[in-house]
Amino acid sequence: METPIELELVGKKDDLYAINYPGLKVPIHVNFELLQKFKKSSDYVIRESESFKKIKNDQWFLSENTEAVRI
Repeated sequence: METPIELELVGKKDDLYAINYPGLKVPIHVNFELLQKFKKSSDYVIRESESFKKIKNDQWFLSENTEAVRI
């Protein structure tokens, strides 16, 4: 059995969740339905970052790598 891919839940705004995916510099944004599919899949493990547990709804938590954010 292969090792599951570890995803990190880092933010939430309205109905979208920000997830750090290995190898990507910016988080991916998914809706609740897709988040649940990730959680139910044996191919992925989702953990909540410490900062995610502290943030308020309607507030994005951005990656510490500010160079990854492009406008």
